[in-house]
Amino acid sequence: MGFFSGKKDKETERNLEKPQESVKKPIHNNVVSSEMVKTPTRNVSVIKENFNVKAEIEGEGSLIIGGHFEGKVKVDDTLFVEKGALFSGTVQAKNVKISGDFEGTINANAVEITKSGRLNGTINANKTHLGGFVKGIIKSIESIEISSSGIIDTQECKSKQIKIEGNVEGRVVASELLEVTSGGSVKGDIITKGIRTEQGGSIIGNIQTYDESIHSQDIPLNSNEEQNQIDPEVAKLIDIDPNDLEKYAKKEEKEIKRITTEKK
Repeated sequence: MGFFSGKKDKETERNLEKPQESVKKPIHNNVVSSEMVKTPTRNVSVIKENFNVKAEIEGEGSLIIGGHFEGKVKVDDTLFVEKGALFSGTVQAKNVKISGDFEGTINANAVEITKSGRLNGTINANKTHLGGFVKGIIKSIESIEISSSGIIDTQECKSKQIKIEGNVEGRVVASELLEVTSGGSVKGDIITKGIRTEQGGSIIGNIQTYDESIHSQDIPLNSNEEQNQIDPEVAKLIDIDPNDLEKYAKKEEKEIKRITTEKK
């Protein structure tokens, strides 16, 4: 069991301020703004709030869900689920923005869950920003950023770089860097190549050094989670080389030696 935490010491911060003037201080009020994925305004189709729709939709442009939708959506631009709306199913799009409730699987280049958004399911993306409540699996190739309002309960949260200002509980895998800012916390199995923790941030759990030969594989799936596998078409959408799909195949995880740190 390892524990890393810090308490703000205003006097210490003042004393260290001058030597660190050359270092740009991080911004803690949403590292990525709420407009990471812009709400579509052109070539848009809308399902209004008083509609309940069960269908498979495929087309060019963007789609706004204001009511309740169940099924599959494939669009070449943006899917936006408004606050108060519910989406249940699978979506493949360039961008996905969730301000309402989402249950299912997202395959996209950029994904944003806003402060009012709630997701129960799986995210396969290139870049991801989480500002609401998320329960499930998050796989984001380049980065995952969790704002101060984000609450994440994850079976696996995996990316090259993960920055946490909110709260995360579960298995966290960062192949390059895990950063926990002041006020942020992560609890669970942590696998990373590098860790950066600010005063006021905490990491609690078993910590392992990232090893690509072992940790590039995903956690094994239960039989009812087969739909979360990435197919070649989706891999192309989110810029994964189809030849590298084997890395994302669901295999039994190899036996690994745990590195356990002592409590401080």
